[in-house]
Amino acid sequence: MKKFVLGAVMILCALGASETAWAGPEAAIGATVVYVSGNDLLIKATDGRLLNFSVPAGYQFTIASGKVALKDLKAGAVLTGPVATGSEPLIIGHVETVKAKVYVARPPDTLTLILSDGSQDFVVPSGTMFSVNGAAVPLTGLKRNDEVEATLLMAGKGDGSTPALKGVLLVEKSEDLPQAGSLLPAVVVIGFGMMIFGMGMLIWSRRRTPSMTMKPL
Repeated sequence: MKKFVLGAVMILCALGASETAWAGPEAAIGATVVYVSGNDLLIKATDGRLLNFSVPAGYQFTIASGKVALKDLKAGAVLTGPVATGSEPLIIGHVETVKAKVYVARPPDTLTLILSDGSQDFVVPSGTMFSVNGAAVPLTGLKRNDEVEATLLMAGKGDGSTPALKGVLLVEKSEDLPQAGSLLPAVVVIGFGMMIFGMGMLIWSRRRTPSMTMKPL
């Protein structure tokens, strides 16, 4: 019983680790560029996952023609080298294009939009300019009820589709949007495994404990 429970825990831990790992910078080799906006990059990995990177200034990517800066990457370009920007990417589950009204702008990088199912916070890539009534407006110039067009990168389930970029690129600001290398799911799995292990040990120890009988005086 003890060996069985221990084996189950080890399997659960291994599954949790495999689900959270994104295989490091080499996972981007062969990925296709989907969107580029400001300091943000969205790529589609060879396994179908959508990965969103926040790219530091001066970082260069490798494509067939050589090294290029983020601003020179175009949608459809294939990365031929690894990507190590200094931070792990976010896993994007759903991409949606919308026209929505501004609820509140919070510089330097947060915008709350009014969507059909309520308000939602988004991270605005640096240098983003919004089109409001035909004028280019920075985040600091947005006012409540201004209507903007945007392509939203969000968590949750999706069909893997990546519509053409419309308006500005915004990334959902939510704890539900995990990093590709996040250990949270693994911690949950390990905790569950430890609970099962503890219950198994308790049952096993009770079976091995001899029953106490009262001897007559």
